[in-house]
Amino acid sequence: RELLGTMTNPHLAALVAAFWADEAFMSAFSQAPAGVKAHHAYNGGLVEHVLNILETADRLIDLYPAIDRDVFFAGIFLHDLGKVREMGYDASFIYTDEGQLLGHLLIGCEMLSEKIPEVAKRTGQPFPPELAWHLKHLILSHHGTIEYGAAKLPMTPEAVALHHLDSLDAKVHEFAKAIEEDPNGESNWTPFSPGLQRKLYKGRRGSGGSGEG
Repeated sequence: RELLGTMTNPHLAALVAAFWADEAFMSAFSQAPAGVKAHHAYNGGLVEHVLNILETADRLIDLYPAIDRDVFFAGIFLHDLGKVREMGYDASFIYTDEGQLLGHLLIGCEMLSEKIPEVAKRTGQPFPPELAWHLKHLILSHHGTIEYGAAKLPMTPEAVALHHLDSLDAKVHEFAKAIEEDPNGESNWTPFSPGLQRKLYKGRRGSGGSGEG
């Protein structure tokens, strides 16, 4: 809320406020995992994932003046919102029927479309169509490539930045989790991971090395 509260675009600020005011959504958003098996696959994992990306973006944004900060931050907040309906997570983590049939990219765009009329009432102005298209593009393209589930390739600076920060947070978390949970303390390597298509090196972690290049 602190990071998103710095946005100055009135339409985007009102959009985020509309989601914050939706108690059912915020309850689900705060409890949902970010995945069933891969990264941040635990209750609260989704909001942790979003916060990690927001904090990373906040540190990097000044290096990339081509990126619209408000659009970028709103896109980060919204990019995985469809996961609150894609997955069930009360007892065990499963994909819902809606999630299996549609996936969180399409569900997220639907949720955004459902919220936009409420935003227009808050501001007293129509929500700019081009801005809505851009936000939906961020949702649809954040997987980066069609091969990995994107509906569209990233076509804006904000979209390509979101894809890479999303991937960075997911992959670092997945690597660290695989290393931490490997039960074989005798080996410097994890077993081969089919999901990651590699073994991971565990040796001498935290030693800092010699400092020599």
